[in-house]
Amino acid sequence: MSPACFDAGIKTIKPAMVWAFRALLNILIGGLIFWVPSVFLHWIKGTRFSELDVLGLTVLLPTITCLFFVSHWWPWRKSGSRLSQALSAVLGILLLGPLMLLISATFSGGGFSKPAGWQTLLLMTRWFPAFTFMMSTYDGTMGALLLITVLLPILVAFRFKQTVRL
Repeated sequence: MSPACFDAGIKTIKPAMVWAFRALLNILIGGLIFWVPSVFLHWIKGTRFSELDVLGLTVLLPTITCLFFVSHWWPWRKSGSRLSQALSAVLGILLLGPLMLLISATFSGGGFSKPAGWQTLLLMTRWFPAFTFMMSTYDGTMGALLLITVLLPILVAFRFKQTVRL
């Protein structure tokens, strides 16, 4: 293989690698920003988790996630790529859901405190969209999950239209 051909191959691979890295970063950040407050609240509350906590998470999780992406993540990004970033963030929320939900369940006697915790994680991750929605019902985060799944792409579309008009 000639050096010129090799250089051309690297130039075509590099943008794809950058895109893949950014997508993985959006997946990871989206999932962590959404789920960490829930895990923290479950850690504090344990078995004393109540209806008020469910209402708080329903408001808090989408608010924190949207505020983070609107104020810290998207202002310096190109408007056209924000939709793919929002969809990557939603994918991250769904993909990290099984792990974070099992961690949350551990504080109330379920999840990894049970002998089959790791097998459950493998099964849940394999079918992550269905299990994330199902387990979020038991976790008290179903409302927040539904809101963020709908709101994040809509918020991006709204902000994209605003920037196009200016």
